Formats: sequence, C-alpha cells, structure tokens
Amino acid sequence: MQRVTLSRAAFPKIRAHLARAVKKGWPRILVVNRKGALQRKNRLLKGSPARRSFDRQAYPPAIGRGRGSRGLKRGRTPTGWRADIAYIPSSESRTYDSLTSSKLMPFCDGTRFRYVFR
Repeated sequence: MQRVTLSRAAFPKIRAHLARAVKKGWPRILVVNRKGALQRKNRLLKGSPARRSFDRQAYPPAIGRGRGSRGLKRGRTPTGWRADIAYIPSSESRTYDSLTSSKLMPFCDGTRFRYVFR
C-alpha cells in the first residue's frame, strides 16, 4: 500500500471531508483505477448543483476505486461510482486535484493507496 502525503495546513477542508466520509463508512484504503474515472466523476456530480467559488469534491475520488460496474458500497472494497460529495473552496480543491494527480501518476492500476495528512 502506498501513502499519498498531503499538507494538513494546505488542505483543511479536504482533510475534514475525508475524515467525515471515512466516519460514515467509506474506505480509507483505495485502489487506483483510471479506466472510466471521468465517466464515474461526471455521473457522480450530475446530481450536485455547481456553486460559485466552490468545487464539488468526491471521496472516494473517481480514480480511487477498484473495478466493478455496481455502485460503491461502504466498506473495504472500493468499486463503482458512488461517493460522498462536499463543496470545497475552488482554490483548495484545484490545488489538491493537481497535486494528487501528480502523486498518483507513478502508480499502476490496482495499486492500493491512502491519503496521509501531515
């Protein structure tokens, strides 16, 4: 399992969202699955209206779930497209998206990972 380390100070809203989602039962350990990630993200965000100065952030992220066509169920195996949605200030969200994309780039599909805030 790989650790994706992020700054606690730079991403307070993201960190809080992740903690709430995990507390609700979403998995902490995720699996890289790039195939179909854009379609999963679009399908997921379809029901959440856009807000000015905020981005819709999903946990688990569309790239961080295993294979499967059924909706993600809370628990240990992240598959499907469902997730917990939160509105995060655009500046924090876009920095997070860019940073996590570059940190996940070296990992092959199927690699297990988790976010760690320091």
